[in-house]
Amino acid sequence: GQTPLPGAPCPSELRLVLLGRKGAGKSSAGNAILGISEGGFTDGSPTEECVERWAHVAGRRVVIVDTPGWEWYYPLNGTPEWVKWETVRSVTLCPPGPHALLLVVRAYASVDGTYRKEIQEHMELLGEAVWKHTLVLFTQGADPEVVADRIGEGGADLRLLVERCGNRWHVLRSTARGRHAAQDAQLLRKVEEMVAANGGAPLEMEPVRLRLEQQGGGRRPGEERRSQRLQEERKLRESLREIFTGDGSHVTWREEVQARWPTGRGRGLPDLRLVLLGERETGKSLAGNAILGGAPFLAGRVTEECTSSQGEVAGRRVTVVDTPGWESKRTPERVRHEIGRSVTLCPPGPHALLLVVGVDSDVTVQAAVEHMGVLGEEAWRYALILFTGGDKLRRGATIQQHVHSSAKAHQLVERCEGRYHVISGAEPVNTQVTELLEKVEDLVAGNGGQPFTPLTQEIRELMGQKEERRKSETETKAKKERSRMSFERKPKERERMEGKPEAGRQEQEDRRQTEMRKLLDK
Repeated sequence: GQTPLPGAPCPSELRLVLLGRKGAGKSSAGNAILGISEGGFTDGSPTEECVERWAHVAGRRVVIVDTPGWEWYYPLNGTPEWVKWETVRSVTLCPPGPHALLLVVRAYASVDGTYRKEIQEHMELLGEAVWKHTLVLFTQGADPEVVADRIGEGGADLRLLVERCGNRWHVLRSTARGRHAAQDAQLLRKVEEMVAANGGAPLEMEPVRLRLEQQGGGRRPGEERRSQRLQEERKLRESLREIFTGDGSHVTWREEVQARWPTGRGRGLPDLRLVLLGERETGKSLAGNAILGGAPFLAGRVTEECTSSQGEVAGRRVTVVDTPGWESKRTPERVRHEIGRSVTLCPPGPHALLLVVGVDSDVTVQAAVEHMGVLGEEAWRYALILFTGGDKLRRGATIQQHVHSSAKAHQLVERCEGRYHVISGAEPVNTQVTELLEKVEDLVAGNGGQPFTPLTQEIRELMGQKEERRKSETETKAKKERSRMSFERKPKERERMEGKPEAGRQEQEDRRQTEMRKLLDK
């Protein structure tokens, strides 16, 4: 409904706080519940601080507080202090306290042990009693039946999370205004049932106030919060600028990096971080499972969002990030966003980008170039083509023959400077994975031990600027030297050039005098 004027009669009131990861859809969910668009929460961009809105919904005055999202795949100690502070502060914005905390989770999110632990640590910033007041709110338009199946059969961690919330959950099927209005009424009934089970009492705020006092009380200016959030990135930028814009402009990128990370650094790395990229249905999730062993990724189903998993492989700690596949023609913006986000899920950045291509698929080179471009041109220096379905090669054909016979495959391999590997169901998996990791280590060594980061392109640009300055300085020196030499040469040339006419005039005068003497002698 529309937002009422202050002081309008309110028969009852419900106070809700939205909590969850970045990108879970908290702001959109808040607008959908309140039934407002103008003057609501700003969706589509990160929430920087807690925001409170209210409206009349189904005869109730509903107050909702939206909060900044937690970082993905980071434990509590990896979350910026300002986000923790805002999380704690959120419950004080709807006094005397919220009736319900809506834990917002995307319906198709992979809730593993890491995600569940992350949720627990962040929720318990508000005290252990928080779980009595929490309901899991699934977003992104799934059918309730599908979500129920996922809770029952999709994995122990999701089930344990819902159980921790007293088996209270709801699916927000649409965040569009005016659609599925019944979903709001049903959600609010579930909240009221929870309130009744808690004796009508909201979440107690006194322990939360104490935490706020311990964290310094008063409200932080927005600029300070943003500065704190970006502090680590700024330090990294400054460090890199110092490396790549200092003295020694004659040194190349590779020489300068390898002076700090000598070639061979990739060999025997205790930690390898990989990101799987590619079109839909190329076998990315299966490849991730093969690399890590077991089945950490859901194969056979569409990957809706980036998922990270870790394992011990051949004595190394290997992190693999699976990503949604792109379309060969038109890819949703959501998938592009996930591609860009993927490299942030294995900080400080992946050692290799595995571009997954099925040996029997008709790969679209232009689509690969376009979507890899989301990460910048620099991404190709870290890319390796991972062919899947090696057992589907023509009888007797090798992967080398396949690469040379397929113009598209050959084009992609050339883009990756000849780096490729194949996984086949007909060969022992362990051997194939070991060989793959050795190729990745060679790639790491070739890049001077440096992982790919969102700053890599900027570093390249800095080095390019440095090289341009060096060339410009060299050209300027050469021009000055040419000018100096020219200046020194001109007087001599002028003297020589001016001397020639004088000599000619003298010759003419001599001839004239000779002729006159001859005439006089006659």
